[in-house]
Amino acid sequence: MATTSRSVTASLSEFVSGGRPPAAARERAVQAFCDTVGVILAGIAEPAPRAVRATIGLGVGGPSRILGTADRVSAPDAALANGVAAHALDYDDMCFVSLAHPSCALVPAVLAAAELVHAPGRSALDAYIVGFELECRLGAVMNPRHYHVRGWHCTSSIGTVGAAAAAARVIGLDPSATAHALGIAASAACGLKENIGSMVKPLHAGLAARNGVLAALLAQQRFVASEHAIDGPQGYLVAMDGELPPSSLGAASSDLDVRWEILETGVTVKLYPSCAATHPPLDALLGLVVRHSFSAHDIDAIEVEVDSMTPRLLIHARPTTGLEAKFSMPFCAAAAVIFGRPTIDTFNADRIQDERVQALMPRVSMRANQAFDHAAPLSQARVSVHLRDGRTLTATADGARGYPGRLSEDELAAKFLGCAAPVLTDARAREAWAAIRGLDGAQSVDAALALLVPD
Repeated sequence: MATTSRSVTASLSEFVSGGRPPAAARERAVQAFCDTVGVILAGIAEPAPRAVRATIGLGVGGPSRILGTADRVSAPDAALANGVAAHALDYDDMCFVSLAHPSCALVPAVLAAAELVHAPGRSALDAYIVGFELECRLGAVMNPRHYHVRGWHCTSSIGTVGAAAAAARVIGLDPSATAHALGIAASAACGLKENIGSMVKPLHAGLAARNGVLAALLAQQRFVASEHAIDGPQGYLVAMDGELPPSSLGAASSDLDVRWEILETGVTVKLYPSCAATHPPLDALLGLVVRHSFSAHDIDAIEVEVDSMTPRLLIHARPTTGLEAKFSMPFCAAAAVIFGRPTIDTFNADRIQDERVQALMPRVSMRANQAFDHAAPLSQARVSVHLRDGRTLTATADGARGYPGRLSEDELAAKFLGCAAPVLTDARAREAWAAIRGLDGAQSVDAALALLVPD
């Protein structure tokens, strides 16, 4: 899709409103919906989502559901609550172009808006895809500096604009109204990485989803934004990154509706509920444990080499809470040796304070290896385990389990069913899985969402 002289925002809006994703892209979107609905169900009882639900006030009269509960609220509030739940466990997916967790904002925004208009499943999937593609084009020109240097959490700073695009598409805004939705969202974008390891990080996802839905609904009511809110001299791109020429987005978005990033790069599903930067080292370390059968008692030291971005994320050397532990390489490595593959329970307080974990964590070190910076962010790692008998065991990782091409249908289904177990019976969870898996042919999203209420 070629850009126009009017504004980049107008060109983007034409794609959001009228882009035609291929069937293969919808299949990727279905996987994202399955994964995200699962992690919402797993996260809904966590402290951050509970606090959000207590703050917004609950009821049964609103049009949109808070998944895993009987509550129905306004569409923006449902997007907020479900977005926080989706990111509460840091178990949701990743994109290495936008450097965001895309689905924790996109899926809640789409579902909340879809319930307003009783949208068909295919419309919901297409809305997700156009939001995802817009986020990737923004990420392609803004990152890595936006994320790596300036400290913006892309899940919110970029995700808000993507969520507005997705909500605008699903409620059927025309290109003109969509342009205003994107302009409104550009002024609502936020999210500071300094809050990593706190409740504010999942709040970023909820705010992105809520602000995206709100922007679309305001635009539907003829609320007007600047047509240059994104690419103007004091617009979104300049404010988010003063070194970025606003014209760069026009070039990056010229292939919208022609090339689909969701097919080329894909969505990375997490198989461990911790920061994505921990996953390649964890795969390497767990592989060593399986092959060589050592225990914590046998270890003198564990050395982890990563790319230069990872230390900016894994900032908690001695975590005291579950949220901090998800961003701690010493904890994740120690826990993997002692408890095996990380699960949701791995990050409970009793596991963090386990004396074996506390004894092993100081023997885990992490350092950046610039040789790993040539590859995709957060994908390269080397783990060396120095044993007390004098041996050194080493393994490398290039990506991790769950990355595109490394995720099986059985793994995705098992994750969904495990995440749904605290909320749904096994029979209801399997029925819900089938309904979400079949969204592309569903007459409305409503039937699938009706299954996501506790029995």
